[in-house]
Amino acid sequence: MAQEEIVSTGRFEEEPRAQAGAAPRELSRRSRVERWLFLTPAIVFQLVWGWYPLMVAFVLSFTNARVRGPVSFTGLESYVRIWNDPLVAQAFRVTFAYAGLSIALTFVIPILVAILLMEMPQRAMRWMMLLWFLPLSGIASTILWRYVYNAQYGLMQYIVTSLGLPPQRFLNDPNQVLFWLIFPGILLFGPGLIYMAALQSIPASYYEAAEIEGAGFWRKIWTISLPRLRPIISMMLTFAIIGSLQEFYWPQIMTGGGPGAASRTVVMYMYQLWSRLRFADSTALAIYLFAVILVITIVYRRFFKEDPDA
Repeated sequence: MAQEEIVSTGRFEEEPRAQAGAAPRELSRRSRVERWLFLTPAIVFQLVWGWYPLMVAFVLSFTNARVRGPVSFTGLESYVRIWNDPLVAQAFRVTFAYAGLSIALTFVIPILVAILLMEMPQRAMRWMMLLWFLPLSGIASTILWRYVYNAQYGLMQYIVTSLGLPPQRFLNDPNQVLFWLIFPGILLFGPGLIYMAALQSIPASYYEAAEIEGAGFWRKIWTISLPRLRPIISMMLTFAIIGSLQEFYWPQIMTGGGPGAASRTVVMYMYQLWSRLRFADSTALAIYLFAVILVITIVYRRFFKEDPDA
């Protein structure tokens, strides 16, 4: 009788345990289903507007893509023609120079400015943020800067001549045009607001501990601020590399690629090919640019460490 009670008791104890073990599995399965339902719109959007156009462009680059008439397979003709086009090499040189100069001037400076603004009193910091991050229309500011750079009556020419310097050609000088295209980004644009938000999330105890240890201003920046900004810097630098290598509208409106193609980027030349109905060549050039950006991004992500504690 006692053994039967023990057996029955053990049986009744095992059933709740089995049910308790099944509940987490059911919740885990439900959470996976909910996760996929949540991700489905983003996946569909990426497939429709991202990967599908990329695959279509890749297929069209092997054809004589035309608006009217039959489309036939041409193999690597477009790629060979673009590879041997000297204007493509010039466009890539301009693009790399523009991207390097843009990142050097407009990416590093906002980080330093954001760190310096955090050291200001709260009232002064708010006013500086308002002046620095004043939202302006991209097209409107582009037209404004065209008048600023006017070689006859522009504001920059007035400043240069007031300082006793000889008149400058600005956007009409092939040796200076890239710098003057990037110069407004130093004053008006940049991801400084994101850096300030990241700096505000750093615990104040880190800086207090560093001050107790005798760390100065620059030592705190090097050992606390910059390492804690590393994940944000990595993300923003990735966007900056991709965006600068695909620059189009700013030099297109400001210079149209001139003078003498000195500011014509790859995307601008791609647009010129497309406007001449050379769709296959334009698509092949886009594939080349995609491959270059992909390789640069992979190499950068491979060697840049995001972990601030690494």
